[in-house]
Amino acid sequence: MLKIREPAPEFDCTAVVEGDVVQLEWNELHGRQNLVLLFASVDEYDEGPDELRTLSNAVRRFAELQCRLAVICRNDRFDILTWMDRLSSELRPQPVGFPAIIDASGEIASLYDMLSEEGPLWGHVIADGNARIRSYSAHAVPLGFNVDELLRCVESIVAGNDDPAQPC
Repeated sequence: MLKIREPAPEFDCTAVVEGDVVQLEWNELHGRQNLVLLFASVDEYDEGPDELRTLSNAVRRFAELQCRLAVICRNDRFDILTWMDRLSSELRPQPVGFPAIIDASGEIASLYDMLSEEGPLWGHVIADGNARIRSYSAHAVPLGFNVDELLRCVESIVAGNDDPAQPC
């Protein structure tokens, strides 16, 4: 079970980065920086990837907080490549700015408690620079995410807010 302030489960993965399928090791992904992992499905963005455009446009703001982003997708390689290519063409000339991790088997989702008996969950996990879980949210329905709220959480972590009475 995932617990706040406990070490984040480490994993190596296959991801789509700038249109290429690559292997990423945990250290490349985390890089001793804060890390936001978003658990999603490309299916929920078929109509319009507004949240992903917003996320991609915010990559620089996350980087200023020494934070990396990754979207973990439960779809297969072909679906994710198609999805990322579409997003990339909508963002041109700006790159997407984050990897889309291929997790069709649900292995990574399982490590992060993003699978239930009824199926996959949507949500996010934020790990700090020491790879400790600092924020965790899981949902049975695709609620999406709010980039400003994720930034606020990361800002609080960067500020060193360890007071359990304070929000994220």
